[in-house]
Amino acid sequence: MIACYYALGGINYKNGVITTCPRQSDQLVFARQTIIPSEIYNHENFTNLRKKLYNDQWPTGCSTCQEMEKYNLKSMRHDYFLDKNNVFNKNDGDLFTEPTDYKLMDCYDPSTHKVAKEGLRHLEFRFSTACNFACLHCSEVYSSGWKKKLNNFTVDAEVKAYNLRQLLGTEHRHGPNDKEEMRLTTEQALKICEDLNENFPYLQYIDFAGGELLYQKQFFPTLRKLAEHPNAKNMLISFHSNFNADFDISELTSLLKPFKESCIIISVDAGKNIYPYFRHGGKWEKLKSNIEEFKKINDFTWIDTSITTSVYQILDIYDVFESILSLNCNLDASLVQTPQYINPSILKYDFKDDVLKDFNKTEEMLNKSKSKVIEGTRGARYWLKYIFDYIDNTKLDYSHYNRFLVYRKKSDQIWNQNFNDYFVNYQIDDNELVRVN
Repeated sequence: MIACYYALGGINYKNGVITTCPRQSDQLVFARQTIIPSEIYNHENFTNLRKKLYNDQWPTGCSTCQEMEKYNLKSMRHDYFLDKNNVFNKNDGDLFTEPTDYKLMDCYDPSTHKVAKEGLRHLEFRFSTACNFACLHCSEVYSSGWKKKLNNFTVDAEVKAYNLRQLLGTEHRHGPNDKEEMRLTTEQALKICEDLNENFPYLQYIDFAGGELLYQKQFFPTLRKLAEHPNAKNMLISFHSNFNADFDISELTSLLKPFKESCIIISVDAGKNIYPYFRHGGKWEKLKSNIEEFKKINDFTWIDTSITTSVYQILDIYDVFESILSLNCNLDASLVQTPQYINPSILKYDFKDDVLKDFNKTEEMLNKSKSKVIEGTRGARYWLKYIFDYIDNTKLDYSHYNRFLVYRKKSDQIWNQNFNDYFVNYQIDDNELVRVN
């Protein structure tokens, strides 16, 4: 059995579809069919996915975890491990323990692959694409900022020839007829919460993603309704944010108090050098100010700073880590595996020695740093190694590097910005990437 906490205990709302986790890419249930958790949790497509995993078969939509594990790297499935007592434990600490009366595996029926309602542990909301950013690793499926950029862009032959999926509008899509949208109204979100409150008593972890939550009107009413859940006092509320929007810090703090734990994963994704370039629409000083003001009022919510790692981060890896350390928050990292033309591994063909030099320099900086967030599974050293190991072990076709060069050129034109104004160690010369420092 390929044991997966999310496949057994998770529901994930995406762009018009519902799956088990952020990484699962199959369209298991369409929102136009139902958005109600009690109608989704044991839908036949959910049970079929569990059946495959039970029989040691990887479902097609689990390919990103399968790829990571192929290279002996930690996948999202490894967030939780199943111990000898059939209890799922979180790998990065003991924040959440299984209820002794309803362990997740006890709720699972391997003959039908259904899970009792007491088994639902994790749910992730996405309300809409509304976002104040247009980040270079994103797409119009998850960002209204991206959609606005593409409204004034005409696809040309070069974009088609290099299959630049983000610019074609096909990234995160399942084909030319896939027009599903991430669109949950406040009324719909509250109906989902009512069903959760009534039917899923052991729900432990609610995660919110975007778009940008602090830019969306559905977020605060949803938190108020979830505070009525019978297990709220044992629940973690977590949400992803660029933390670069205007919002009421006092109100957010008040809404997070009813829950056992709360955590904000701030998608920083860049250092001071490239932040306004990669996270178009954002300002580093506003990010820093919002974090400082939030900490003054709220002393109980965890803040994690996240590095979503594409080729752009590798081009400035030292400043990325140095800048994020200056924010004095825990760290997290993830990898941009698709589209492959911005995968962090594409640099190792032409710049393998330079990449190694930059990682070694960054590691030396971490060794000398007095920051409190260097060690541990939420520390900088762990995540730097995690990123390097992925690059070192991943094998991609060289053609993806050439696709990146074209994507850089086209995105600079659309975003009306210049790569050379932001990057210190690399520059573009006659549409070629060259090392200059």
